Amino acid sequence: MVNLPRLIEKFWTAFPERFLPPDLKDAETLRHAHLIMGITLVGGFFSICFALYYLMIGHLVGAITIFSSCFVFMVFPFIYLKKGRPDQAALLFIFTMMTMFCWLSLVEGGVKGHAVAWLAVMPFFNQLLILDRRRALVLSGLVVVLVMYLSSLGIWNLELPVLYPKEKHGWVTLIGYTGLAVFMYALGFIAEHFRREVVSQRDGAEGKLKEAVAELTRLNLEKNEFLRIVAHDLNNPLTVINGYAEIISSYEKVSDAEIKDYVHEISVSSKRMREIIRNVLDVNAIESGKYPLKMNKISLKPIFKSCLHTYETAMTRKSQILHAELEDVEAVTDAGALSQILDNLVSNAVKYGPIGAHLRINLFEQEGNYCFDVFNEGRGFSPEDHALLFSPFAKLSTRPTGGESSVGLGLSITLKIVEGMGGQITCESALGQGALFRVTIPKGI
Repeated sequence: MVNLPRLIEKFWTAFPERFLPPDLKDAETLRHAHLIMGITLVGGFFSICFALYYLMIGHLVGAITIFSSCFVFMVFPFIYLKKGRPDQAALLFIFTMMTMFCWLSLVEGGVKGHAVAWLAVMPFFNQLLILDRRRALVLSGLVVVLVMYLSSLGIWNLELPVLYPKEKHGWVTLIGYTGLAVFMYALGFIAEHFRREVVSQRDGAEGKLKEAVAELTRLNLEKNEFLRIVAHDLNNPLTVINGYAEIISSYEKVSDAEIKDYVHEISVSSKRMREIIRNVLDVNAIESGKYPLKMNKISLKPIFKSCLHTYETAMTRKSQILHAELEDVEAVTDAGALSQILDNLVSNAVKYGPIGAHLRINLFEQEGNYCFDVFNEGRGFSPEDHALLFSPFAKLSTRPTGGESSVGLGLSITLKIVEGMGGQITCESALGQGALFRVTIPKGI
């Protein structure tokens, strides 16, 4: 069984877009142009079929009329469309069709033929194709007058000639009205197709708009949270620095040992402020796409040793035991970015590891990648924590074990840097079982 809608859709989708100017981007203008092309093509198909039938029955005047009209509305509207003028294309199509049906009505007996019925549906075409409501109304009124005139000839006992064989009148009428019904169905299908397309595009645009609004809302909340946290975290070390500076200013009342302790606290607070500022700058660089990566062939083991040496004092303070297994690995990578990734992970391992905990750092090669594990015996993360682990400013139930502070940006920055280097980072953790972070990055060799 022939599926007419599917056939029409296949015919339409195969029609090339090259008949439209490339700079035609407006959605409504495109819809209008597509609708004109669709109706013109279907109208041309039906016209050719009728013209061939008229040739078969010897109706030469009708065949010539349809062929010539078909040539006009199958060629010139597309010229206007190519120029980006769909309104003129629609008007030319409408005028050509009206003229054709009026002439056919005059040579096929007026209301005795089917051409008047085709002329009577032209107001529908006008409203569908002509966007200027005033023009559409004027042309529709003209069609109504023409139909009234042709229909009233019988009142005055005036008969119009029939230029095809009278014995074919029944077949001409049958084919004419059947063609009209099928054509109107095809027209409705085309109009509905483009209506659904517009609705789909509108729904898609609305969906994207809602997503954009939601994303902007999220970013605004994230920005506000970011400013709140940064202001809070900068205030604490500034308060410490200011307090100890005021104490030291009264030097005669403070011993050298106390001054040394105060200077140490000032140093710790200033390092804390530097860490916050560095995180802020890193977030800005990453989100603006300006985080620089300088790829060079390097040995990775010295970078790991340097980082672990940095945290020896912190680990000693918490009586933590380090187990490091570092293979001699070479890779084409960014030494600075790798140092920052490692620094964030080792810092968290020390920070969240309890007193006396074992920390494990492994560096190894695997399937063309260099990999490293950072494990601590801390509290671990709950499933809820795990879902938020790499989110900026995430509030996790797991807290530092030595009263250390946390901005909440380290793992978020780490994830973005790792992904920027073409790698991935995973975390295996459960409450009470510690946390294992594994980073895998292509060696590039």
